[in-house]
Amino acid sequence: SKITLREKVGYSLGDVAANLVFQMMMIFQLKFYTDIFGLDGAIAGSVLLVARIADAFVDPAVGIITDRTETRWGKFRPWVLWTSVPFCVFYVLAFYNPGIEDKGLVAVYATISYTLLMTLYSFNNTPYASLGGVMSSDIKERTSITSIRFVAATIAQFVVQGLTLPLVSKFAGESGDKGHGWLCTISLFAVI
Repeated sequence: SKITLREKVGYSLGDVAANLVFQMMMIFQLKFYTDIFGLDGAIAGSVLLVARIADAFVDPAVGIITDRTETRWGKFRPWVLWTSVPFCVFYVLAFYNPGIEDKGLVAVYATISYTLLMTLYSFNNTPYASLGGVMSSDIKERTSITSIRFVAATIAQFVVQGLTLPLVSKFAGESGDKGHGWLCTISLFAVI
C-alpha cells in the first residue's frame, strides 16, 4: 500500500529522537564521565566497554522477544510505546551527576545507568527500526521510508554536534555549573 509523505515523516521523527540519544552517547558520554564525573579515562572507557559487552547479549534477546510479541497493536509498536518513558528517564540519569564523592561509587553509578540506558535503547530502537520493514511490502515504498528516516537522523546528528556544548554553557549560567548545564541540555533533548 502507498504510504503518505506525512506517515513517512512521522515515522522518521523516531530517528530524530533516537539519534538525540545515540549521538550524545557516541560523541559526549566519555567527555561527560571524565569532565563532570571526574573519572580517569581508563575507568570511563571501561564503563562503556561493560555496556557494550552487555549489548552483545541484550540485542539478540530483544530481537527474539520483539519478534515473538503478538498484540492487537502489532509486534513492534507496543515496545516503542512501553519503553519511551523509561528510555527518557535513563537518558537523563546517564548524564546526571548525583554528587557522589567516592570515585568507585561514581563508576558503579555510571556503569549501571549507562548499561540500563543502552538496554532501553535496544528495547526501543530495535522494534522501531523493524517497523519500516512491515509498513509496506512495496520495495520502492520501503526505500522511500528509509531515505526520509536517514535524512531525519542526519538532522539530529547536526543538532547534537552543533548545539550540545553551547546549550551546556548557556544552562550552566554565570555560576559555570557544567553539571547543571548537562542536566538541562539532556532533559531538553529527552523531552524532544
